[in-house]
Amino acid sequence: MAANSTTTRPVIGRRNSKLLSISLALLFTASLLTRIAANAEVTWPTDKDTINNNNDNQNEVNNIFVFASDSDLDTVDMKNPISSGVKGLKRVIASLGVNDDTNYNPQQTTSTEQVLDHDAYGGRMPDATYPTRPAHVYDDYDEEHPPGPTEKVDEDMQKLAESMTLRELAGQMTQIQIGMLLDERGDLDMKKVQYWVGEWGVGSFLDTPTNHGGRYISYSAKKFSKIVDAIQEVSLSTGKGVPMIYGLDSVHGANYVDGAVLFPQQIGLAATFNTMLAYEAGRITAKDTRAAGIPWVFAPILDIAVHKLWPRVYETFGEDPHVAAKMGSAVIKGLQGNYKKDRTRVAACMKHFIGYSASHNGQDKSSAWIPDNYLMDYFVPSFQAAVDAGVATAMETYIDVNGQSVVSSHFYLTELLRHRLGFKGMLVTDWQELDRLHTEHRNAPSIKDAALQCLKQTTVDMVMVPESESFPKNVAELVKEGKLGRERMVESVARILQMKKDLGMFEKPMSDKELLAYVGSKQDVEAAKMAARESVTVLKNEKNVLPLEKENVKIVVTGSAANSIGALSGGWSIKWQGASDDSWYDGRGETIFQGLQKEFGTDDVSYEPSVNFDGKPVEGTGNNEDFRSFLKSIKGADTVILCLGEAPYAEIVGNINDLDLPLGQLDLIRKVNAHVRGTDTKVILVLVEGRPRGLKDTVGLVDAVVMAYLPGPWGGHPIAQVLSGAVNPSGRLPMTYPSGAGDMTTNYYRSGVDPYSPLFTFSAGSSYVKVEYRGLKLNRDVLYTKTYSDSDGDDESGDEEEEEEGGDDEDYGGPNFSKQARGYRKNKIGANTERLHSILAKVIITNKGDRSVKETVFWYITQDYRSDVMPEAFLLKGFEKVELGPGESKEVQFEVTRAALVYHDRNLRKKVEKGKFTLTVNAMRPEAQSVKFDVV
Repeated sequence: MAANSTTTRPVIGRRNSKLLSISLALLFTASLLTRIAANAEVTWPTDKDTINNNNDNQNEVNNIFVFASDSDLDTVDMKNPISSGVKGLKRVIASLGVNDDTNYNPQQTTSTEQVLDHDAYGGRMPDATYPTRPAHVYDDYDEEHPPGPTEKVDEDMQKLAESMTLRELAGQMTQIQIGMLLDERGDLDMKKVQYWVGEWGVGSFLDTPTNHGGRYISYSAKKFSKIVDAIQEVSLSTGKGVPMIYGLDSVHGANYVDGAVLFPQQIGLAATFNTMLAYEAGRITAKDTRAAGIPWVFAPILDIAVHKLWPRVYETFGEDPHVAAKMGSAVIKGLQGNYKKDRTRVAACMKHFIGYSASHNGQDKSSAWIPDNYLMDYFVPSFQAAVDAGVATAMETYIDVNGQSVVSSHFYLTELLRHRLGFKGMLVTDWQELDRLHTEHRNAPSIKDAALQCLKQTTVDMVMVPESESFPKNVAELVKEGKLGRERMVESVARILQMKKDLGMFEKPMSDKELLAYVGSKQDVEAAKMAARESVTVLKNEKNVLPLEKENVKIVVTGSAANSIGALSGGWSIKWQGASDDSWYDGRGETIFQGLQKEFGTDDVSYEPSVNFDGKPVEGTGNNEDFRSFLKSIKGADTVILCLGEAPYAEIVGNINDLDLPLGQLDLIRKVNAHVRGTDTKVILVLVEGRPRGLKDTVGLVDAVVMAYLPGPWGGHPIAQVLSGAVNPSGRLPMTYPSGAGDMTTNYYRSGVDPYSPLFTFSAGSSYVKVEYRGLKLNRDVLYTKTYSDSDGDDESGDEEEEEEGGDDEDYGGPNFSKQARGYRKNKIGANTERLHSILAKVIITNKGDRSVKETVFWYITQDYRSDVMPEAFLLKGFEKVELGPGESKEVQFEVTRAALVYHDRNLRKKVEKGKFTLTVNAMRPEAQSVKFDVV
């Protein structure tokens, strides 16, 4: 979910028709200046009744519109209002509080003086452990067959949907952001709640009040649940008493719930290559979010990071489809558990379907150009895995793929998502995406037409509007006009109601106060620290300078990220754009400097300011562009630790045109190197960044490079533990680290003809001991399989086949997805297992060191030759993290099956082409070994 709208809530009072005419004339002029209007995010009145249906007080709080003052009317020529409209428009826009500053962040702009909520722990100490385990935790959960969306809507929910009026149906399909329910003090305004729920029947709300002018910098579970319950009480007492459902972006822990423990961002979680840690992150996130009265989270993010400039790289599990599939599934299972019984769990939401991360220019919300067979092979697997894991909901994406807007695409949202992937759950749009069909994609001449396109061509169930009455108003009119069938709305509302029932909302709609005692604890902090420890990745360790000596040392730490909890956490932390002040964390977290002091001692570690995130000298330190003041402070140091990287950002605010770190940060490395050259001082570079920023020549100027990603507020000490050797590093890069601008879009699974010489390869990373690989072998070197290709239909392999269901040939604005064209087939292996449909690979790994190590074993498969689509250089098909004691050896196994060999041809037929294949363990690493096998 994105939340990039204005938080100023314009008000309409009673004005005469002359003023309305003038304002609409100015709106016409505004249409010529679409970017200004888009930034204002203003909902203009379209129906006089909408404005006047409420009493005077209600008009003042409904926050629908702002007019210019009466004095501004004098500047408008009523005979030719457009000619004078620009000046008048400027005054109207000024009255709306619009800021044309490129750094302006409308969502986090508020006139309210926000304060800390000191009620995060409900009276207990923040370092307490859980008092007891909640009684309503259910363990009767089959991980192999996890519960998922109810495929056939229960009869009572179906009847309830069918009994609803048009307005009630439209309201259930509408989602509104919480800022529309707040007053000027940042408190919940019950008149506004009554308006949205009572007048429009809105069935879902989202986001944290913090992002929209709420009173508090962050809301404790106790305060958040009071808000949710107050809205719920109105929902239950209105109309048919259907409970509303609240959704929240809990994307690395319950990051909008004060007191909850935040985990590493997804890119760091991926670097652990530990699915158990991903599961735990999901479980704790669910627990803390549910304590706030919120049963639905917009996570995980299953996009793959194919363009390293993209500002949402850190929200992904990296560039590999298999890693995203496995880690994403683990998070979903942690979030949901047995969510139909366990009220400490939530409904997960896989996002953003589909292709969002393939922005052709690396900018957020830009078009994606993806060949359809590549879409199926690289972008679909993580979502298919989520569906198989029982994910309850899905969110479509902002963008267009190959020119087709996803939000109105029958091909992507019906044929692919529903029919091919078999998704049965509830589908929601992203933030204001329906309007974008009109305002940006230009697929619809009006917002009303956009609603018609979306609902007629897709299976979207809920629209994240999120700041106007446009959708419920328009969709009801479309049905009355005969342009949209009522049954289409009933179908979606039935799915929405069923999800609410699955979550227990009809049975127990209010928040569970018992859960407040379980938010934040020693256990949760330790889980977050464990994830951070296993994520930290040592990319360079020249002459084994790491780990550092702990006794009698002088360590100087500096850099923009050295003493900042906010930098460790990144965006989507307390606020959408992250925390601008560490005081917001209220002591919950440790900076790298604090972590180093804890690890090495306060007397041996000092912090010296040098540069900010823009690379400028820190004000008030006496530094100039030569950093003379700072350089004096490192004289005689045993080690200088440079902590560089990015300030927090989220989504479009994080757009950049140059992947390199700011020049001033890179120059700091150069100047430190020049200053200590010829001495024994070691220079360690710690990177705190959400995407792989360019380092130019500076890698050769430091002794070690450590990638910390965005480890969360508790990441400071784990980083220090890796540097000291208290933790043997086990993180591995889940993405390719580019060497320059030319390979920002190069991923390790490129075709063999594409050059691949990055700064650091996918899976790069070292530990402090050597792990030896030996004896790679197969139990057989022939795999018997049936191809998927239609041309092999007469192949007498002994296998039975069954075509997947598909519709008749139709043009859906995308590739033909009929049964004949796509050739999707499911293999049903008979009882004769002697036909050898799998190969078992084995390798022995040995810890050659004197300390324990956690080693990730990577398995890749490459087809040597392929007759149609070029094969990948390597493609990961399995990974396993193995713990080894000093001197210990273990055998690691991997099963090669037909599923690991499948690809899509240009006609979107799913195929396995017979021939020679290569199985490689730890490709692109020094210990790589390979063995060949045949598919016949």
